[in-house]
Amino acid sequence: SPDKALECAEAGKAVLKLLEKNIRPRDIMTKKAFENAITVVMALGGSTNAFLHLIAMAHSVGVDLKLDDFERIRLKVPHLADLKPSGKYVMQDLNDVGGVAGVMKLLLAEGLLHGDCLTVTGRTLAENLADARP
Repeated sequence: SPDKALECAEAGKAVLKLLEKNIRPRDIMTKKAFENAITVVMALGGSTNAFLHLIAMAHSVGVDLKLDDFERIRLKVPHLADLKPSGKYVMQDLNDVGGVAGVMKLLLAEGLLHGDCLTVTGRTLAENLADARP
């Protein structure tokens, strides 16, 4: 789709910006960033794959991420999206009403995300979400 082509071009620009600013993966992949990822996964219905991959990625950058972190976060994060395979809706439905960024903006407003985390844009999560539609 044209949106996906634009997204790919923007990703390339983001990589160049990271190189120019000397922002490295370990600058972004912090414990708080992983907690943000877990929060979004839980709000969208959770995933065994997300658990496995987040644990592995955290390990690769020396972040201590455990099953207990997932459980601690799960207990305070509302389930906001009834997505397939077991739910009623698909990701395109979510995209049509604000997408993952919209969900994240709601989670941030409720104090469930760390807005001060540096992201691949070179800006904080809160700065990135400022213009997202909830």
